[in-house]
Parts: sequence; structure tokens; C-alpha cells
Amino acid sequence: MKSFLKTCIAVFFLILAYPTTANDSLEKKKLELLQLVKDYADAMLEEGRDTYGSEHSPLFASALNRQTMKIDAGLESVEIPGVRVRDRSISGANMIHDIGLFKILYELSGITGETKYVREADKALEYFLSNCQSPATGLMCWGEHLYWDFMTDDCGYSPNYDFHEATRWPFWDRAYKLVPEACWNFAIGEWDNQINDKNTGDFSRHARYSKRETFSGFDFPRYAGQMIERWVDAYNRSENEDQPRKEELRTAIKVLFYRMQENVKLSKSGLLIAGRATQGDHLNVVWLTNNLELARCLEEAAPAMEPELSDAMREFALKQDDDFLNAPHKLDSIGGGFAVTLHAETGLPRTRSMNKPYTSTWSSGYGYGTHARVANICYNRYKKLRTEHTDMAQQYKELMLKAAGNYLKSSPDTKELLKPNEFSNAIELMLNCYDLTEEKKYLKRADFFAKMGIDLFLNDGCPLPKATNKNGHYESITGGPSFMYQLIKLHIELKSL
Repeated sequence: MKSFLKTCIAVFFLILAYPTTANDSLEKKKLELLQLVKDYADAMLEEGRDTYGSEHSPLFASALNRQTMKIDAGLESVEIPGVRVRDRSISGANMIHDIGLFKILYELSGITGETKYVREADKALEYFLSNCQSPATGLMCWGEHLYWDFMTDDCGYSPNYDFHEATRWPFWDRAYKLVPEACWNFAIGEWDNQINDKNTGDFSRHARYSKRETFSGFDFPRYAGQMIERWVDAYNRSENEDQPRKEELRTAIKVLFYRMQENVKLSKSGLLIAGRATQGDHLNVVWLTNNLELARCLEEAAPAMEPELSDAMREFALKQDDDFLNAPHKLDSIGGGFAVTLHAETGLPRTRSMNKPYTSTWSSGYGYGTHARVANICYNRYKKLRTEHTDMAQQYKELMLKAAGNYLKSSPDTKELLKPNEFSNAIELMLNCYDLTEEKKYLKRADFFAKMGIDLFLNDGCPLPKATNKNGHYESITGGPSFMYQLIKLHIELKSL
């Protein structure tokens, strides 16, 4: 605790000294950004680990009282607008929400030369893979509804919400080096225990973690794509060369791709629907950014498939690009933004439950997000398409820069609720625009949002970012780790000047 208090005092004075004028030295900014991130990582390494229950582990807590640096059951009663109660991981670790933290740890070892960061990240990852996988299904205890509960040393979830739901995971290379068998079991486990019907590809984003129980009709394109991406990754790995069921993964990829092709036929507009379930009206909903994630994943899978199927995957991916680019985006309109939720019959923007028809500049939560988040997707699509599909790439670039214009000329109202994730997306967008244009105005604006975020979330001497500007605890679901990761990306960009 003494080392933690020393860190808090050091960070407090660091924040007071953070550059506020144009004449402050670039070198000072670089060092201060790096120090903030390093202090956050050090605090998590020293005070944010699993010291609870009967078995302690190297996992990181996803929610902490920032005064005591302890798990606090009282946080369950704290409400955060836009965050569902059953999605929170108050008493343990959620690896999905902590992706930004792991990125920081792996990045810091390279920047500082201190091997402890990569070593401790590997310890946590190895423990998770070895202990937090269901022996019955092969599914992992992570995602939207599951987390590893430090108090019970078991998978935790809200009542009746024993639902596995994964997302894109960027650390498979390290995972396969540490516990390759667990990685394989997860890949084949999704085929066996996430898919409801292996003939039709019918599945739900939800499946039971603790036993085989699948569901139907919630076959969202994003989850289909990410499973396809994981399967092609597992198929291509030398570590899995001798797995007896390896060829089944090619079948799994085909089945889910054909499912997505069939789902387009159910839409009068010709757009890819969110899913076949009438519950929640998913049959009549189109989520355009979900479809772009499917496109990205299909492009990853295509090279591993036979030529005819490979061509079909790439063509289907390009259709999602075309559909997105032809959507009725309104980035110049008050109350408008990227059109992200459409009606499957008309192709026009619509509201559904917590889904909003358009993005906003600063408001994000479950089912809705910001211009910046979608503009960053546009940046990645631009990079993917710029060589062979220059017209589409140029359209993505124009949309991205138009969205960025909103952030060059406006700032968030700090009296309103703000989350670190919103600043993370804005900083990332400014850095992406700088990468494309080399215009310093974007780099300066990234620095501006970094300073504002630091003032909002790191303004009391504690090295952990607040959950929001209205909530004084730490909770990774609101994007604190991602915000800190963007600070290190800004440091790297400034260092290159």
C-alpha cells in the first residue's frame, strides 16, 4: 500500500504539471504521458490483482474502489447510464473488458525495456486459459455476461445469465504459446457448443458456458464473423496440425458463411439482417457496423478456402462495404451522424430498444455509440481497400474526415456524463486522421482530448482512471484501459516527431 500511496502522490503532482500552453516542451509531454500510463500499469500490477477467495491468482480486477484499491461490493448499487447491471464484473476479472490493459502491458515492455510487464501479462493470460475454461463446453469465462469471480474462484454471472458471448481477441499468438490446447478446445468448443444446428448454421450469440445448451435465431453477423475468424486462425496454426478434428473447422466456416448469405435473402431491402429471431424484432433490423465486422472477418478467412468460395466471401464482404457507403449518413446535420441502425424492409434509419438510428458525438452506451468509433472502422476499411478498391477506400476516407470535423470544432459538455471510452475513440480518430493526412491539427486535437480526459478521469492523484466523470471508482467496462492505451499511442506518435 505504501508504494501505491507514493504513486498516487507522484501522479497528483504530475497532473498539476501537465502542459497547458503551446510553449510547453514536446519532450515533457511525451514523458508525462508515458509516466501516467506506466503508473496505471504499476498500480494494477501491485494492487489490482486477485487476492481474494481461497485461491489467489495473477488476474486483474475489472472494478476497484480507487481509494482502497480493493474490490467493493457496494459498487453493485452504483448505476452508470448506458451500462447494464448484468454486464458488470464487480467482483472479478473480465478479460474482454481488459483488452486495453493487456495491450498496455505488452507495449510497455517494448518501450521501457522492463520485462515485468510482459511477464505479468503472460501470467494472467496463462492462468485464465488454464483455469477459466468450461471443461464441459470448452467456452471461456469472459464476454458480455461472464467473468471470473475472485470470491468464489469460479465463473460468475448474473442470475440465469450463464451465457457465453465472445468478441474479437487480439492475443491469440501469445495464448497459443502459453496454453495451446486450451485455445484449440475453445475453437472446436464454439463449433460444438455455440452453434445450434451444424447443418443450417442456426446459432445465437448466447450459449450456456457450463453445459451444452444452445439457442436459435440470434445469429448476429458480428459474432458469425468473429467465430469464422477464430476458426480460420485455429485451422492455419501449426500448433493444431495434428488435431484430429481440424478439417471440421473448414466445414464450420462454410456453414456460417452460407447462413449469412441466406439471411440477406430474408430482407426486402437486400441488406444483411441482424438475425432471424422475431423476439426483439431482429428480423427487421440491420446493424451496419456489425456487417462491416463480418466483412473484415471474411477477408481474413477467404485465403484459407477453395477459390470459388474464397471469391464468394470477398464479394460478400464488398457488398457490406457498398451497403454501408450507400446508407443515409447525415454527418452534417444536427442530431444526425452515421446511420447505423436501419429497417430491413426500407433501409431507412430506425430506433430499436437501446439502439439509436444515428451515432452521436459524445454519448455512448449499450446499443449506441459515437461518430468517432464508427469513423475508426472507416479508417480500417480504408486501409484494407485502398490498393484494389480505390473508389470505396476514398469514400471511407471522406466519411472519416467529415466525422473528424465534428471533433475539431466541438468539445464535450463536462457537466454531462462522460466515459473514458468516448475519449479513447476520439483520440484514436485524431491519430488515424493524422496518419492519413499528416496535418498537425489532428495531432494537436488528440493531445487536447488527452488533456481533457486526464483532467476528468485522473484528477485526484490516483493512477487508475475513474469509471466516468460522475463516478469515482474504477471499472474497465466504461473504457478506462482503452483510454490509457490511447495515451501511450499518443506518446509514441509524439516521440516520432
